[in-house]
Amino acid sequence: MNIWVTGAGKGIGKAIAEELLREGHKVAISARNRESLDSLSVITAYSDSLFRVPVDVSSFKMVNDAAQLINEKFGSIDVLINNAGVTQFKPIMDTSIDEFDEIIDVNLKGVMYGMKAVLPYMTGRKTGWIINIISVTVNKVFTNSGAYASSKAGVLALTNVLREEVRDKGIKVTSIIPGATYTEMWPEGVRKKYGERMMRPEDIGKIVAALLRSPEDVMMEEITVRPRLGDL
Repeated sequence: MNIWVTGAGKGIGKAIAEELLREGHKVAISARNRESLDSLSVITAYSDSLFRVPVDVSSFKMVNDAAQLINEKFGSIDVLINNAGVTQFKPIMDTSIDEFDEIIDVNLKGVMYGMKAVLPYMTGRKTGWIINIISVTVNKVFTNSGAYASSKAGVLALTNVLREEVRDKGIKVTSIIPGATYTEMWPEGVRKKYGERMMRPEDIGKIVAALLRSPEDVMMEEITVRPRLGDL
């Protein structure tokens, strides 16, 4: 498959990209920081299957231009994995409007932009798969995560609606809803205190790879995955 992973410079996105390259897929990776795209450990071994595209997902033009470049490079975009995300761990009262806007722009609008950019290619070929990496904040209340939870709840709503709209167009739409995962998104103190309980980005990468091996006539609509010991 030809797969585009956003937010692939680090964390879950990077782990997904590396796992999919090892599985034999062609993978386009995007992130705001070009240097982070050069840090994948599998670049040398899979250079012929990897395409790097710096993208700020809060810009529809950049996302749309990237989709065109990836389509031209690979000949198709079979799978889009919307993973790019940012957060702030603050009470709503202390969250500035600028901080709120950035989180909505990246986490929610960025997903919408990605879907809008690839859907014309997928509907034209009557096949494709959109996988949105969301968060358990859509199902459980965590204080100090108001802006982040709002953005992810919006993504879940978009995902659910799109799934129904494209069922008859040959396109699959899946939500992956992970719990606490050991990434730089978490403050260092939280990682130090709870790190042993957290899932690892590589765990999510393996789950995505397994999902893509599921039968063609089956659509896994929503996958929730948490640490074995539960939420933090």
